[in-house]
Order: sequence, then C-alpha cells, then structure tokens
Amino acid sequence: MNGRNALSGRVLYDRFKDLSDEILLGHLVYDDEPYSKVTEDDLKQDILSHDLLRQFRPNIIYVEGGLFANEGGLWKIPRKIAEEFCANGGVLIVADVDQNLLYEQKDQYREAGSFFKAFAKYGEKDSRHPVYASDETSYWKGYRQILCKPDKMVLSDWLRPMYEGIPAVLAGLPVPLVSFESILVSCNRDTTGTLHLDRWVDTLDPSPFGSVAQRGSGFAVLITGAVSSDVWLEGCPHNTTWLTRIAEFLVEQANRDRDRRTSHRRSPHLLFLSHRSTEKAVVRQVASAIKAQGVGVWFDEEQLVPSQSLVEELDRALQSMTHYVIFWSRSCVDAPWVNRELRSAVSRLVENSIPLLIIRLDETPVPTIIGDIFRIEAVGCTPEEIAFRITDAVNRLVGRK
Repeated sequence: MNGRNALSGRVLYDRFKDLSDEILLGHLVYDDEPYSKVTEDDLKQDILSHDLLRQFRPNIIYVEGGLFANEGGLWKIPRKIAEEFCANGGVLIVADVDQNLLYEQKDQYREAGSFFKAFAKYGEKDSRHPVYASDETSYWKGYRQILCKPDKMVLSDWLRPMYEGIPAVLAGLPVPLVSFESILVSCNRDTTGTLHLDRWVDTLDPSPFGSVAQRGSGFAVLITGAVSSDVWLEGCPHNTTWLTRIAEFLVEQANRDRDRRTSHRRSPHLLFLSHRSTEKAVVRQVASAIKAQGVGVWFDEEQLVPSQSLVEELDRALQSMTHYVIFWSRSCVDAPWVNRELRSAVSRLVENSIPLLIIRLDETPVPTIIGDIFRIEAVGCTPEEIAFRITDAVNRLVGRK
C-alpha cells in the first residue's frame, strides 16, 4: 500500500529495479485461496497472489527485514511456495535476520533452519539469547556494526568470485551461523570475536553469518545480519553491489545447473499433444516452451517423416506417453480425427491411470466424455503461459495415483 516508501532498503530496491526487466513489490505472498478471501482493497495492494507469482515467473525473490511477517511465525512467502520457487531454479534471499530478530523469534528461525540448511548459534540450551559477533578493529559506528573484509573472510571457494572489487561489506548485529552447505559471508578471522550476554565466548571467531543452500535447481540464502536498509548502505555503499551481485551470481549458477539437469530428452515425462492442424502454430510454440522447461513432448510434426504411418506412430506415442494433453477449440468439434484420438486415448488413460489435461483455447464446451475433467483455461494466455500451467500441473501430479 505504501510502495517503495514502506521499505527500509530503498536504495537497494532502486538498484534491483535498474538491473531487472520487471519487478514486483509486496509485503506478503498468499496462496490463491487465502488471497481470494481478502476483500480490503488497501490490503490487497500489499499482497501478491501465488497465481500472480507464477505468471510473473521471477528468478529472484529478495525478502528484507527477515522471513516472518509476525511473531506467530507467518512466512512472508509461504514455505511450500518458497520450496516450489527454489526447486524450479529461483533464488530466494532472506536478509536482515539480526540479533534482535533471532532473540524475538528463536523458535520460528529454528524451525525454518531445515529449509535454509543453516541454524543461528545460541548460548546455553534454554537461552533465547543468540551468540553475537563483535569487532573492535574493523567497525563502523560501534563494535557490533562490523566492516567485513573479503580477504579476511572465511567462505566457500565457489562464492569468492562475487567479491571481486568489493573492499568491505557492513553488517549490523550479525549472529554466527552453522551452515550445512555453503558459507556466503563472514566477519574478519583475525579481529572478530563472539559474545553471549556481553561475555566473551571466543575472542577470535570469524562468525559466518550468511549461507547458501541448493534446493532443486535454485538456491535459498539466509543472512543473519542487518545489511539491506539505507542506514547500512550509508555506512558502506558496497553493500548494494554485494547484494545485487549475490542475486546475479546465483541466478547464473542456477541457470547453468538447470540446463544440465532439465534436458527434455532426459525427462521422465512424455506429453502427447493432441490438436487440430488449425491450432498447430500455437501448439508448436507451447511445445517449444514446455521442452525449454525440461519436459518431453510428442508433437506430430517433430516425430513423423513422410514414409512413416501416422496411425502406427500415434499408437506408439499413446503407449509410451505419461500424460495426454488435448488442445480444445471450436475447430475440434466436428473433427473425426481428433475424436478418434480422444476415444482411443480415454480408453488407454483409464486402463493405465494416465492423467488427461484439457487446454481450452476458447469458450467451446468440451465433449461429455471428458466434461468432468479439470481444465486449464487458456483464453488470452500466451504460449509461454500455457506451457507453464501445463508443466505446473504435471509437477503437481507427481506422486499422485
């Protein structure tokens, strides 16, 4: 509702905006059903729906001010949506989880640690007070506002290239992490120590306070120090470069990994695309977009050569497919070839428990034989949007009978 003015990190937001083709700003992400129940227009301006997020298809989600929207543990982006986002190659960065937040929301961050594969350090077993870092040599306005120098950091080697040309980053009230994957950032190994309740725990402790965990083809980043707000960027303008570089670097890594993992030729899925020749141009584009997401398709013009029997090839495809996708429109109503495919397909689907997906390209009613099947309404959608909805449906069906 308040837009950019509601942010602590306005400078960082402006930098992301300059670097991005498009950008969305919101306070919370809601799943579709809870979103549909929000009636206040002012409140809706602050909320992004899961459906909008799918359509927008971001590659980065940056959450300033920590993960939770309230003390009750409501994630600003629901965990299942965060898991889906990262699995599909997205980079989720949760920043500014400083000493104060980790004190107030210890239980919530302990629970979230399994997602980030990293946990903040606390004192004795029952203490709510986290261990915190202090540096009396390299600091800004106070010993707990630490200027962290890359040449003094302890971090994972594959992440070092993102620090080229950055002399220091500033972290307020950082708390050391135990990371089970990669260390993104730390304080200074020869001048930083750790305390608990103002008593020294270790006079020399580099205190890693940022982690990177690979989740699917994407990454989840947790930064347990204040780094995003304009206050810290005033103290160290290099924070802006550092934070945007983290995003760019990990997006590039995720894209490379996704390309390796998601060749459509290795896909466990084969989607048979049934359509009329009048819809071939659209279906061709949809098929290309589906393959780009790493899912296999059977599309007649790609599979057949003039000497082959169309009927034989269709029979082979129907036997080996994992999903049957029919593009329905007005041109299908009186087409005997489409109806023959459909009768054969429905019989095979029932026998082999193969899912049927109906993509309705216009308002034409579907045949009675498939009238009670859930449809993807594609009127007005681009081929890329149709492809995303198809692959999203396929992913949701994995594991179901």
